[in-house]
Amino acid sequence: MKRFNLLAACGSAVALVGSLGLAAPAQAADEPDLRVQVVRSGLVHPWALAFLPDGSLLYTQRSAKSVTLRGPDGKVTTVLSSPGRMWAGGETGLMGIERANDFATSGRFFTCHGWRSGTYQDVRVAAWRLSTTTKKVSFERNLVTGLPSTTGRHGGCALQRGDGHVLYIGTGDAATGKNPQNLGSGGGKVLRVDDRTGAGFATNPYGTSRIAMKRRIWTYGHRNVQGLTRQPGGPIWSVEHGSYRDDEVNAMVKGGNYGWNPVPRSSGDPSYNEGANSPMTDFSLPGAQRRASWSSGDPTVASSGGAFITGSQWGSLDRAMAVSMLKGEHLRFLVFDQGFKLVRQYRPKELDGTYGRLRAAEAGPGGALWVTTSNGSNDKILKITPR
Repeated sequence: MKRFNLLAACGSAVALVGSLGLAAPAQAADEPDLRVQVVRSGLVHPWALAFLPDGSLLYTQRSAKSVTLRGPDGKVTTVLSSPGRMWAGGETGLMGIERANDFATSGRFFTCHGWRSGTYQDVRVAAWRLSTTTKKVSFERNLVTGLPSTTGRHGGCALQRGDGHVLYIGTGDAATGKNPQNLGSGGGKVLRVDDRTGAGFATNPYGTSRIAMKRRIWTYGHRNVQGLTRQPGGPIWSVEHGSYRDDEVNAMVKGGNYGWNPVPRSSGDPSYNEGANSPMTDFSLPGAQRRASWSSGDPTVASSGGAFITGSQWGSLDRAMAVSMLKGEHLRFLVFDQGFKLVRQYRPKELDGTYGRLRAAEAGPGGALWVTTSNGSNDKILKITPR
């Protein structure tokens, strides 16, 4: 704790460095050396991870449209494989996965995936039930349908449970310029729904709206949410892809507008404007926009999954957020103060270019960090612990 107080005194200088996406200087560094264990290999685009109460792991593979259960003993079983009409293409497929808080008694978990019937396609969130004795999965119901989908680009779709029956859903804008600021669209949003019904809560910012999708909105103005994570004792955070610049990590504040608005600015602009005239946070929009807590700057490093890690074994990284980078091919730890401002960041050598593109990040049993690779062949699930 004394280390964080010392860093806070230097916060303005380090935050400036961090806002540019550069490596912050070490200060009285006591970051631990890391042990990286390959838990699983031979995968193709493992997308998201969810731990069960007994220490088992569920993970998705995007294009294979599969869910695999890895038991505490390491035994693996494919429990869901290419359900009817589930669709994969481009950046879309079987993406996010999360368990219900009452999984131990209900066996319920959730997925976010592409879906197609004839010429219609969308991205949707579904609830399933897993029997841990028979290892069989049964479909329960669709929770949210109609999330926009075009070519498969910007499919987004990250899941994070809150308290009780709260489920957060991070979405992409489907590369459609008006979606992020359109409160009638589920694209470019973080939604907050009841995990039993998919309905928005009355306590949401627009919980009394006559439009069902609007009632679900928690935050808006996002480009392509890749990861959601919950800060211990704090809010939900998003990890988001930028265009050619400015990947973002954001603390989710109820009703917040995070400023992405890629609409034409002149008659010569395309219908989806990702150029210099479309900053990730457009402060010229009406009302107040939320400034990112961390931004990559130019160029993008394609931040993807994020997870807060806890435990004294992590030294000065206790309660930091671990963020995996696709294009940047590294892991980065971000430390924020109570006002959601970046204090410092750290890039461990053990995961800097060693395993290629890194996708998911999830805190696991015993305070370990679990990360997936996304290289397209022989992808891996990694378990990371301090030495």
